[in-house]
Amino acid sequence: MTENNSTDKSPALAPFSLFLLASLLLYAVLFPLLSWTVFSEDDSHLMRVAIDYAWWQHFFVPEVYRELSAANYTPIPLVVYKTLVSWFGLSTNAFLVFMLLAISLISALAATLTEQITRNRMAAWAVILLIFSSMSMHTLITRFYTMHYLIGGIFALTALVVIFRSDAKRVSPVLPSLFLLLALVSKEVYLVLPPLVGLYALYHRNFRLAIGAGVALLVYLILRTWMLGMSVDIGGESSYFAGFWGISGAAWLSFIGWYIKTRIFILAAVGTALLVNFRRTVMLLPLALIFAAPGLAVSHGIVEHTLHGDRIFFAFDCALAIVAIIAIAQSGFFQRFARPLPLLGMLALFLLVHVFNNASYRAQTEQMADYRITRFLLDNLADLEGATLFVPMNFIQGDLMRVNDALEQPRFFITQNCVAALGAAEGELFMFNGNGEPITREDLSANCIPASVDPVVDIAPRYNNGLLQWQVQFPDGFSGGVLFVDRAFAVPIPAFSQQLVKPAPGERYQLFANNGINWWFSDIEPMQIITD
Repeated sequence: MTENNSTDKSPALAPFSLFLLASLLLYAVLFPLLSWTVFSEDDSHLMRVAIDYAWWQHFFVPEVYRELSAANYTPIPLVVYKTLVSWFGLSTNAFLVFMLLAISLISALAATLTEQITRNRMAAWAVILLIFSSMSMHTLITRFYTMHYLIGGIFALTALVVIFRSDAKRVSPVLPSLFLLLALVSKEVYLVLPPLVGLYALYHRNFRLAIGAGVALLVYLILRTWMLGMSVDIGGESSYFAGFWGISGAAWLSFIGWYIKTRIFILAAVGTALLVNFRRTVMLLPLALIFAAPGLAVSHGIVEHTLHGDRIFFAFDCALAIVAIIAIAQSGFFQRFARPLPLLGMLALFLLVHVFNNASYRAQTEQMADYRITRFLLDNLADLEGATLFVPMNFIQGDLMRVNDALEQPRFFITQNCVAALGAAEGELFMFNGNGEPITREDLSANCIPASVDPVVDIAPRYNNGLLQWQVQFPDGFSGGVLFVDRAFAVPIPAFSQQLVKPAPGERYQLFANNGINWWFSDIEPMQIITD
């Protein structure tokens, strides 16, 4: 990569604020397209853990942090969740604005880095557009629990901007090392960056920077080991890359097809770079490809790419875009054809793509039970004091009632226990079926006939040194599992033993069983927590 020096006759570099303003305006266009979204997946759980504890405890107290994750040390997003919830309550718009600000910062930093390396402002604008072109942008932004990838990207790019803004031989290690550590604490997908910075520093004989990058990586690994222990069991996989070898050929073909379809413009830029500046592209491409390696560490980024690929390969997408534009910008082709009008044409095309993608995504999402119920809850918070919401087993935002309690807002109760729900007073019960559609008390009564069941409990639900466990044998004809009462989260599995998040102190559960319309629920019991 080229270096800046005092004899450079290139035009002065544009201020970061210019790229940031342009990026903010660009992503602000997405706000009206995406403001229909609600909390999803892990959002309610993240909010609950964030708001239950002091700011610093998520960083240094293992027993607290393990209520969030047993596999990844990423405490920084908890600060954001705690701040947003404390300031704005259960406002999805506040989270959406934060995500748009975060992606705008990434866009501006990527542009700044590109201009530092190429000394070409048009190249910087091209990078902004190319990152914006990703057809997974709408899911990345609206799935708020993915924010740690964006926050980590901000710190990672800031570290590189600091390094490339002056002579590589004289860069102070302090700021780059700090930003590298913050990137790692945001998301471990950026683990590949400190070694790259270290090698770059050694190449330029900046040993202090190399040592600083190594120290940042070492501090992170020590913190991670302290907070999580040595286990790398993730979702039942025995080690990193364990699931990779079991991915089927059909899954790989599906992933490759999805990636090509959703990153077609970025890949087209890479192809163009290979055509117009083959040697430079081949030299830089490994620097981008290495950011794909962490995405292979767990198989779900490949097997369930529509759910996880948007964030897992985000750093790789950005790296590909930057590398492609750097290589193209250092060719005669770019000097001849890089003009504002073609870039504006690309912008119009990308905006149309986002409008279409969001419309399709919204139509699918609004049919989901979890979306419908969460939308009802958020739209009616002020009118739900003392209410009971009966929800289906596939509802996963039950922690919202605990967040609401922590905010000292009017209380409501969410449950999958149909027997308990039918005990609610008339006018204070709101009921939903498995599709998230409202039902009547008569509908619920007809499908909830109390039954008498005597299961054999081999292992009562417990948290045993990192493993969430239970083993229950239900009578023939009945199926069942465990209902976590305080978070309205149901796991309809009779036997379970997996490394999972630590239950909150005082966490309670019920066993449940059914054989169609006949339902049985045990007494509520406290979860046993063993941490020897």
